[in-house]
Amino acid sequence: MIDTLEQFEQAEEAITKMKRFLLAVRRTHTPEAYRALSAPILRELQERERDILIYLSGCPSQTDGFLTV
Repeated sequence: MIDTLEQFEQAEEAITKMKRFLLAVRRTHTPEAYRALSAPILRELQERERDILIYLSGCPSQTDGFLTV
């Protein structure tokens, strides 16, 4: 969960690094190897992006996995 602007900025930076990593790995691995390697990273990206959206909405509550604004 993101509570401060500093945490927000750190999450944005981490997302950028993960995306760059995935782009580099995609160029050097077979599709099968990339899928196996990228799956946990893509889940982490989803979680961090969700946290960012919750922070930006100013509403920390969620219902059934959907943001409630």
